[in-house]
Amino acid sequence: MQLLLDAFSIIAAAGGGTSGFSGGGGGGGGSSFSGGGSSSGSGGGSPWIIVVIVVLFLIVTVIGWISAYRLRQRRAARVQRVTTASAEASQDDAYFAADVVTAQAAELFTTIQHAWGRNDVTTLAGLVGRDLMVEWERRLRDFERKGWHNVVEVQSGPRVEYVGLVNREDDAEDRVCVRVTATLLDYVETGGGRRLTRDGKTSTTVEHAEYWTLEHRDGTWKLLSIESDTEGVHQLDAAIIASPWADTGQLQGEALVEAAVAERALAGFTTRDLVDVDLAGGARAQALDLSLADGRFAPDVLEVVARRAVAAWIEAVDGDDAALLALADPQAAAVLLYGGDGSGSTRVVVRGATVTSIGIDGLDPGDDHTPASMTVTVQVTGRRYVENRDTAAVVAGSKDRATSFTERWTMAVVDGDDETPWRLIGVDGSPAG
Repeated sequence: MQLLLDAFSIIAAAGGGTSGFSGGGGGGGGSSFSGGGSSSGSGGGSPWIIVVIVVLFLIVTVIGWISAYRLRQRRAARVQRVTTASAEASQDDAYFAADVVTAQAAELFTTIQHAWGRNDVTTLAGLVGRDLMVEWERRLRDFERKGWHNVVEVQSGPRVEYVGLVNREDDAEDRVCVRVTATLLDYVETGGGRRLTRDGKTSTTVEHAEYWTLEHRDGTWKLLSIESDTEGVHQLDAAIIASPWADTGQLQGEALVEAAVAERALAGFTTRDLVDVDLAGGARAQALDLSLADGRFAPDVLEVVARRAVAAWIEAVDGDDAALLALADPQAAAVLLYGGDGSGSTRVVVRGATVTSIGIDGLDPGDDHTPASMTVTVQVTGRRYVENRDTAAVVAGSKDRATSFTERWTMAVVDGDDETPWRLIGVDGSPAG
């Protein structure tokens, strides 16, 4: 199955980088395009070894076919569920209707591929989110520096599958996700007249599949984020939110935070006044004890804020940083997004991340000048890797498989903010592995 998925594990065509071509480089990333060539060898071997190799190949192939078939069935069922939900969502906002989404997504895909192939930055900027366009402009400039031109043309398609829907009370937060497949002409012309094709390919024609997340802006759907066919599989399990009142998880979290803020300590009392520094049982026990006097210190409240921060982090990878900066100090947000790379040449990409557990490691009651804080361990499962922003090469981690990783955060209590009682002020940990 992984062998089949790896064929679509690279962002191709519009949005792709020079690391996708032989000689593209990019700080350790592998090439996904080549200038052709072949290799040969000689030597004998036992017939039994050949038989074993053939049998193993057939087994892997059959397993791959079965897995691919099951994935197609899973996508078909997902499309049916989302289409049904879109009928409800379109009663609130007509742009959620399945025919509207698929038609606009198809037109968006075709127009973006055409503009990318012409290096038409002006057109792209009107179709792509501002933050994603920053990354795309860096990649286009890298093509230009190398004297390369990425030729892209849609040969057939696209076929659009409507696989995700989120309808929020604030229309600016409305999102849909589509899987787009097409046959593309996709290759590079170098300044020396060479034609570079995708790695492992001898043809300039490629089969293309990606998951596109769209935001509704200026009366139509615009591209917010792209995931490869491998990265985007998690979209098939994402919550389908047909109305703002259907997201019970978010509503319960808001209610929990609201109740906790209402139960904060009385004016004139500091956290140091309330905490029992001699309490046995560790930081979590201290937090539970303190929550009796100040509801904001309840571990459940901290968990709600941490989950919001992870969701905002994922959005900020390609989209607007505003939601993340509402929950985190700029320095902490920069570590999450760029891994402490002061040069800004790399970024940390997180896809499909979910929080599996949160532990409280320490509680600092603070003083007259420093707010109380808690250090927490956030266990996350998802794809995480470090990417060269110019070439799109993966320099650490892997985009092809999900892993479990640990974030160690410092959260400070915030007075006067009823919606966000905790703020992320420190991040400690490796950006990817």
